[in-house]
Amino acid sequence: MRKTLMILALLVFVLPLSAYSVNALKSTTVQQKQTSNVQKSATIIKKNQNLWNKQLRKADVIHRDGFDSDDGYVGTSMDQLKNHNKAFIKGTVYNLQKMNSPKNMAYTKATIHIDKVLSGDKSLQGKNIYVVFDGGLVSFDHWYANMSKPKDFDHEMLVKNDEFPLPSIGTKIITGLVPNQLDQPLEYNDSLKQSGFTVKNSYALDVPKYNFWVKKTGTEKYILNNPKVRKKTDSLSKDLQKLTVEINQKYNSIKK
Repeated sequence: MRKTLMILALLVFVLPLSAYSVNALKSTTVQQKQTSNVQKSATIIKKNQNLWNKQLRKADVIHRDGFDSDDGYVGTSMDQLKNHNKAFIKGTVYNLQKMNSPKNMAYTKATIHIDKVLSGDKSLQGKNIYVVFDGGLVSFDHWYANMSKPKDFDHEMLVKNDEFPLPSIGTKIITGLVPNQLDQPLEYNDSLKQSGFTVKNSYALDVPKYNFWVKKTGTEKYILNNPKVRKKTDSLSKDLQKLTVEINQKYNSIKK
């Protein structure tokens, strides 16, 4: 009887300790996996940065003012952003690549890792998707197609949209995503398909002129990517600045 009581007493202490050890081991394993994933991501980002920057060094820079189209619904509140998009997300720019673009246009194929789905389709979290950034690398003859300019097939141009500075690889972003309508017979859609975009692996940015926020490496706050809107004092710009403050309060892990 005494032996039985001693065994039971030992079990009372040993079983909780065993459970604690198992939980501690699981927690350590999860932390190690997260650390490993962060290190792998940093390595990939660094490699992609080097490749992209190497291409940029050879290109002549030209500026363009504005987007080809300003159509779209501009969200000025969190509810509007959440309700209008298939997903409202925090992400990281993993890669930038030259892509096929219609004549006289320049776009960039951006790989975005979705760090967190803030609202909408939660199945996207943790995935990589393709989106189009306005501006990018294009050949001289392609940019000046159908114009009286001398042909120069090997000459690279970097077209910069002054209302959408091309986010650097490694930049954190917050934006809305809507489905790509690739079935429409447009030259733009043909360019996307030729560049590897499908309805399953890509999305369109929802009004990037106004509803696109970036947090550059080494900075502490998200800002509107459009520098012109940041400087304006009209009612729309003021509403977007208020929305920027709210975004930082809710979704920025580092606050001043």
